[in-house]
Amino acid sequence: MNVRRFAIAGLLAVPLSFGAAGIASADSYGSSTASAGPYGAVITSTGAVAGHDNDGRDHHYAAYYDSVLSAGPYGAGGGYIVSGTDGHSGFYAGKWAWAGPGGAHSGEVHATAGHHHTHDWDDN
Repeated sequence: MNVRRFAIAGLLAVPLSFGAAGIASADSYGSSTASAGPYGAVITSTGAVAGHDNDGRDHHYAAYYDSVLSAGPYGAGGGYIVSGTDGHSGFYAGKWAWAGPGGAHSGEVHATAGHHHTHDWDDN
């Protein structure tokens, strides 16, 4: 998976999990940074959303994500963490990957708990 695809997947994970078309009201927070210098570059993104859906099921939801991508003379990589709840079930997931002169490493962790309706949090 290339670095740009990795970043897009991490940033879209939260909004896609909640089906943005069904949102009636929401509070959200977002922050991102990008910097580059003679020794490399880094991009970070953090966000959170909480609200109430309008799909007839009277659910409240909340989610959080944090991601980072970096590249420099010793390698490139990135990762993300995402977690949240739809009012009945909760999820947590994280993925990371790194490649450099000494090799490459990637991994992931995920967990779900609670009653599931139509969501499949660990499908990704």
